[in-house]
Amino acid sequence: MVQRKSAMTARRRVWRVSEAAPLGEFVYPDELPPKRPAANDGEPVDPGWRMSSFELTHGLEVSEAPADTVPGDVFDELFRR
Repeated sequence: MVQRKSAMTARRRVWRVSEAAPLGEFVYPDELPPKRPAANDGEPVDPGWRMSSFELTHGLEVSEAPADTVPGDVFDELFRR
């Protein structure tokens, strides 16, 4: 009788699409993922579609400054007629 490799010894791999691989890649879910370096280099992080979806779901509050915040003489200098 010939013995074949059991399913337990075969490495399981999965096709996964992620931010790091937008076109997809094979990953081995039984292995620990590699550590990624910190993405924040002092620049603001773009919240992307998650924040937009949150705002659409829960509403977004926008408030504009009142129109009389600029003194009249400065307004006249900026917008001469």
